[in-house]
Amino acid sequence: MAATKVFHRSAMSIALVLACSNVSAFENGTTGYPRGIVTVMSGAVGQPGETYIYTYNTYTDIASIKDGGGKKVFPKAKGRVEAHAVRLVHVLKDAPKIFGGDLALEVALPYVEGHMNIPSLGPNGKGTTSGLADPMFGALVSWVSPTYLQNVAVDVVAPWGKYDKNDLLNSGANSSAAYLSYAFTWFPVQYFELSSKISMNYSFRNPDTDYKSGVQLIADYGANFRLGPNWLAGVGGFVSTQLNDDEQDGRSVGNRSRSTKFGPQVGYAKRGWGVFAAYQKDVYTRNAPSGDTFMINGFIKF
Repeated sequence: MAATKVFHRSAMSIALVLACSNVSAFENGTTGYPRGIVTVMSGAVGQPGETYIYTYNTYTDIASIKDGGGKKVFPKAKGRVEAHAVRLVHVLKDAPKIFGGDLALEVALPYVEGHMNIPSLGPNGKGTTSGLADPMFGALVSWVSPTYLQNVAVDVVAPWGKYDKNDLLNSGANSSAAYLSYAFTWFPVQYFELSSKISMNYSFRNPDTDYKSGVQLIADYGANFRLGPNWLAGVGGFVSTQLNDDEQDGRSVGNRSRSTKFGPQVGYAKRGWGVFAAYQKDVYTRNAPSGDTFMINGFIKF
């Protein structure tokens, strides 16, 4: 039973890895937060009156599923997930300042396509999914100084994505979630940027399975050098840890997930648009899927 829970958590985690600022809650320890994608200019939001459209596109190769001791749960388990999301952020022009910061609203809509094959489970060990995942709605407050950009965000996730408790893979999580985050970008010296987004993620109970995942703390990070006026290159990734046990039928079942990824990244941007590519290698995994991720993200300002 524990192994099955680890797998189901793993599938959902990868399936929802993108939704940008979200996307779904986490079932069986998995999280819909888009881990590892906010690693460049994390603290930037925009000026009053500006609107930004972001696109996030990730491909994850699931090489294995690991338990709490780092051992493979299912021999020869393999899978892949493509996740795409569009995020709209608008900074309000005439809104009153909040502690001196500018108020912005955001919404994100993700789409997921995935496949999983676990030979040890026999005929029931194959699953595919494709469709809309759970949308995210939120508000941000941002502050700007010459060398430090920062923002605080509160986001909620609606359980509207495709879900069937009998399916091996699902695009949606069938449970609501709430995220509280703090993001910053710091320029300690010219041409060098340190960025991070730290998020505390709370998942509500899945009514179809009576499963409730524990609170997760996730930190995206990036260190980037400016190569001229438009290019940058650096490294980035994320560290994720679950702070308390999952619960089923009101009882603790453990299954605390932890994972870390790290890899190179490169980007090109102007004031009105930009594109960013990254490869993140799996470094440490417990009670979660193990696999490397490639992503291409971009933005356009209106």
